[in-house]
Amino acid sequence: MLLNDLVLFISLFLFQILFFFLLHVIVLRIFAKSNILYSSTLTIFLSVLSVTLLSYVLISGLFSSPESYAVSAAGSGIAAIFACGLYTFLGPATADRSLACQLLVFLSGKAGAECRREELFRLFDPAGFIEKRIDECRKENIIDDLNEIIILTDKGKRLARVYIFLLRSLGLRERNDYKEYFPKD
Repeated sequence: MLLNDLVLFISLFLFQILFFFLLHVIVLRIFAKSNILYSSTLTIFLSVLSVTLLSYVLISGLFSSPESYAVSAAGSGIAAIFACGLYTFLGPATADRSLACQLLVFLSGKAGAECRREELFRLFDPAGFIEKRIDECRKENIIDDLNEIIILTDKGKRLARVYIFLLRSLGLRERNDYKEYFPKD
């Protein structure tokens, strides 16, 4: 009985993850211009709700008890939410925001995937990269953009405290100067 419940739980978990990715592709196609984080959030809630309802109708009777099914459904849903968060963090959101990723994509588009350092600094648009982030932060009410002055909102200050806590918890240090992120040595 226990082995049967475990196999059903693993199957439910794997189906939940696969269904999330399938649904995520569909949601991204429908809401192509939407924020990737909002699309992922919408997808995970639809996925967990759909798989939970579907599994209740189709396989809940195969578990040794209703409680076993409830624990498996809840565990599978929570695990799927975690997997979605991990995917979103390590996948598209990070790739879009990572300067290293932008540089790799830029270089891959060059003949021979190479570029002289001087050309790279001349052609790469760090102002555009930063402008895009400023626009995103402004839309999310993290900063106020007063053209010449950028100010953290209360929400931005709370978010900065969370990031600082995470950096310190991981043994990293927060950087006070943009140049510290990209040292020349």
